[in-house]
Amino acid sequence: MDSQHCPLCGKVNQCCVAAGRDEPCWCFEAQIDPAALQRLTPEQRNQACLCPACAGALKATEPREHD
Repeated sequence: MDSQHCPLCGKVNQCCVAAGRDEPCWCFEAQIDPAALQRLTPEQRNQACLCPACAGALKATEPREHD
């Protein structure tokens, strides 16, 4: 499995660890959508980061509306 591509969509996952950079990955600080993780097969788990879009991480950076 290619650790630099999202297992769900195949796009570059922007993973710093897989790219060999000595810095924390974006996902260390992101809230990953549990539904995205449920879409992974057992073989895909813990092999490669999801991309920010598939992980739902974009939602975590957007301001939330107050009711």
